[in-house]
Order: sequence, then structure tokens, then C-alpha cells
Amino acid sequence: MTTNLFGPDRQRVGYEDQEWAVWTLGMDDIHTKNSLAEALEFAAEHNAIFAELRLRDDSQYSPVMYAVVLHWGYAWNQAVEHSFNLDCGHPDCGPCSFARNLPKAV
Repeated sequence: MTTNLFGPDRQRVGYEDQEWAVWTLGMDDIHTKNSLAEALEFAAEHNAIFAELRLRDDSQYSPVMYAVVLHWGYAWNQAVEHSFNLDCGHPDCGPCSFARNLPKAV
């Protein structure tokens, strides 16, 4: 089975009610996070650990493991969010933060 994480036919792999989470592929765990910064930090830390485990000669960890940041259940990538005209969620993103400050139509 193929899962498309990015592109027009991307699939939701997390929960639509979780703004930020990290999916650890290989263990298939989803970890809720409070912000993009927390999710990126968690993913970076775990991906570094997974790489070290994978590169050891004596490693028992043959399955490939990755930590993927999720935004509303979809794999997050700033460029992909922008390509769908979505708010990427990054607090310092110029175009997105400008749109966040515009009054919303009721």
C-alpha cells in the first residue's frame, strides 16, 4: 500500500483535530505537540536518534523509522502548505502572518 504524504492527492495519516503532532513511522505512534516549534524539535531529535540507530554495525533496528511533523493530520511541509494556499502555521512566515492579521469575514 502506498501512502501519499505530499501533493494534491495527499492522505491524512493523523487526526484532523490535532493542530500539531509528530508521527513516528516505523512505530506508528502519534505524539501531540503544542506548537510547530515543539513538533519540529521532537521530529529532529527523533530523526537523529533513528539515524544513529540505523548506522550502527550492531543495530537490531532494520526497519526504517522517521519522525514526520503533522498539521491537522497531514504531513507538514511549509512549501506544500503554501502550494495549497493554506496557512503554514509558522509564526514568522511573512505571507501567512500577514493573512492571520486580516479581519475574517463573518
